[in-house]
Order: sequence, then structure tokens, then C-alpha cells
Amino acid sequence: MAESKWPRYPTGPHDSMFALGVISANYARLEFACQGMFVNILGLGGNVGHFVFARLGPEMRDAMMRQALPFRGWLSPPADLAFRFIEAHKICYENRNKLMHSNIVTNSERAIVLYKTGRDGKTMLANPTLKELRQVADDMNTYTEFGMWVSNMIAFNLLGLTPRPGDRAFHAWPDKPPLPIPLEYTSDPTPIRSLD
Repeated sequence: MAESKWPRYPTGPHDSMFALGVISANYARLEFACQGMFVNILGLGGNVGHFVFARLGPEMRDAMMRQALPFRGWLSPPADLAFRFIEAHKICYENRNKLMHSNIVTNSERAIVLYKTGRDGKTMLANPTLKELRQVADDMNTYTEFGMWVSNMIAFNLLGLTPRPGDRAFHAWPDKPPLPIPLEYTSDPTPIRSLD
């Protein structure tokens, strides 16, 4: 018996919808890297750090890391790289929140139009190209890898923890990747861009 096409209702351009799914999956991975950075910067080893992390939103996590980092007394590169991660993490979760909390206009396969109503009652629109959506996903992947690298360097080289089997141990600090680009929403009328 042939499987029927799913979904039977309009969802938006296939490639854009796939990119949104990759963004969602990559964000979960980025949170894992953020957890490593959080527990190492705050010096909350073991289950306590994971317990605290799970009860905070991303804004509070970033604020706590930003405030705790100067007390660590780390010079560059670790301090500078940790601040870069925190800065990039903010852009990544803001992009993710904008996308995942938007409605999608589903009547076009040539463009994706997202809209949401802000707390002020204004409707805001975004019309990202496929390249921009993929870049959001790629930025999250880049900063997941960067965050894990920096977190593990802090753990093993500054905090003196011993790598366990399967841990990725690095022997040099990474280079700073470029910052992600924030997605723009606007309430101003703008021409619709196609996905190309």
C-alpha cells in the first residue's frame, strides 16, 4: 500500500521548512555546549551545575556567565573566547526564538514570510531567504563546536579535570568564529524576497 503524502496541508516551502527543523535540532545541541560553558565558568561541578542550568532561561544563563567570568581571573585567550561564546549564544537564541515563535504564511513555494505579534500589539514580519535560514542553522553548529572546544579547554587545562573516555580533549585554544547575523523583523512594509 502506497504511503500518502504527508502533510496533506500547506506548510510553506519544503527547503525552508527543512531548514527550520535543522535550526530547532541545532539549538538543542547549542544548549548542551552552553551548559558546559555555564558549569565551567561558574565553577558548578557535578550535578549541581546541571540542576541550576536547567532552571534558568538563556538570558539569565548568559547574564550569570557574563557576571561570573571576571571573578575567574582568566586572561586571554580563555576569557576573550568565553565572552565571544556568550555574545554569539545570545544572537543564536534570539534568532531561534524569532523563528520558532512565528507564524508562517503558507501560500507560496517561492518565499517564506514569517509574522508574529509583539507584546506591544504590533505585527512584525520577516522574509528570510533560504541562505539566511541555513546560515542561522550553520551559526548554531559553529558555536556548538566552538563552545564545546572552549568548555573542554577550560575544564581540562584551567580547572584540572581529567578527560573521561569519549571526551574531546584539545591542546590549543580555537580561533574566534565570526559572530552570527541577527535576523531582522520589521513592521514596515517591505517587498517580498524569493527564496533564491
